[in-house]
Amino acid sequence: MPDTEQLTTTTPNVQTDAPSLPNLEQESWQQLASAADSEADPFKTLVVATCTNTGAGARMVVLRQVDVIRKYLWFHTDARSEKVIQLEAFPTATLLFWDDKQQRQLRLVVETRLHTDDYVADDQWHTLGLGSRKIYLSERKPGSEQPAPYQGFPEQLGENLPTKEESEAGRKNFAVIECRTLSMEYLHLSRKGQTRALFQYEPESKQVWLAP
Repeated sequence: MPDTEQLTTTTPNVQTDAPSLPNLEQESWQQLASAADSEADPFKTLVVATCTNTGAGARMVVLRQVDVIRKYLWFHTDARSEKVIQLEAFPTATLLFWDDKQQRQLRLVVETRLHTDDYVADDQWHTLGLGSRKIYLSERKPGSEQPAPYQGFPEQLGENLPTKEESEAGRKNFAVIECRTLSMEYLHLSRKGQTRALFQYEPESKQVWLAP
């Protein structure tokens, strides 16, 4: 005789109040675009993770520009830095954004391209204020060993900003890293339930929900 106890079927918990995937993608890119123009936005600073011959490297950088339509991002760095060497050898990198207040994380896998002596770097250089240009006046390679603490710019400047003319000496050390987004992963943490999704752009386009 078959068991007369009624069998029950379980189904995964579904968040009925979750936004649609297209809306979630649009909101994420809108925040990234806003962060590029806002010093207060938590997405203004991000972690860049790179590959090396001996493992991986990670450091903080500042988001400078976002193209929502093409899914491109840009940040600046010293052309002599170790991350430039790493990205030239292994162009694929991961960008990690975290919004502590919203408990929201974005993880982008990108293909990078270096700009130093072209119109892209020239255009970005012209947008920099003197405070930002000052750090490119360093006479020493970033990460090089020093006999004593080094402030990262000519000692005579001290707390002062360089003049615009003085700042032009830093142009040769300035580089722009262009990032073409291959995929973006969204994660939102909440006591009501986590939300995780993947937006893939290359090699094929798809949008899917993921288990947190």
